[in-house]
Amino acid sequence: MRLGLFALLTVCGFLIFALTMTFVPVLPMWANYAARAGFLVIFGALWWVARDGRPLGRFRPVFFAYFTAVFGLSLGFFFADRGLKLFGLTTQTPAGIAMAKFLQASLIVIGILAAARLCGEDLASLYIRKGRLLLGLSVGLLTAVALSLLTLLQPAVRALGAARLMSLAPWILLFVVSNAFMEELLFRGLFLGRYEPLMGKWLAILSTALAFTLAHMQVTYAPNLWAFLLVTFGFAITWGWLTQKTGSLWGSVLFHAGADLLIILPIFSSLGAM
Repeated sequence: MRLGLFALLTVCGFLIFALTMTFVPVLPMWANYAARAGFLVIFGALWWVARDGRPLGRFRPVFFAYFTAVFGLSLGFFFADRGLKLFGLTTQTPAGIAMAKFLQASLIVIGILAAARLCGEDLASLYIRKGRLLLGLSVGLLTAVALSLLTLLQPAVRALGAARLMSLAPWILLFVVSNAFMEELLFRGLFLGRYEPLMGKWLAILSTALAFTLAHMQVTYAPNLWAFLLVTFGFAITWGWLTQKTGSLWGSVLFHAGADLLIILPIFSSLGAM
């Protein structure tokens, strides 16, 4: 039973993220709009029907997670670019790329928090809580520092020179922190605690890790996509475990931000900013 639910929910999660995350739209624009609207109607209706102990009641938290993910991602999809234009920026510069990510992440996070508030969910259900704060911060900071040092050893980073790297630092930090918090909230915060009662801790971690990894198949900045996906999967497993172990997102957010440092220059380069 648990393996069947694991397979079903993993496929559902992957389809939602594959069709609504904003790396590269995989559908024509009209179909993109239709898919988003369809997901919102279907999962919103299922969430409503499953109330008050009805037969689908145990799946109600998952329906909430699917609905909320699509809602948040759609806000980012429709409004982030408009916000960027208000600042007179484009994604041809590091500042523009960082601000685009900040706006996108902010809209997604706002969408998730607004949906949670309207549906009667509290922040603790999203792992936005203190938890084992010292453990989370310790692991998060240590891994972030280690990954920062590894980033500085990359030939492309060393070739930039200290002055150029310092000028890029604010935009690099804005990008990685925005992206890390948004993705940890979107994948771990929304889904881990809602999958766990249905399939157990480790299958919940594995399901969210698979969905997270497969959603990154659209990236264009990795020279070897399969190696990138393998490393991403390992990180996603670790972030899920750390979130469960500490009972909060803070350690995995710091760890995730450190990992994003490893790919930030390829992202800038792929978008013509370097």
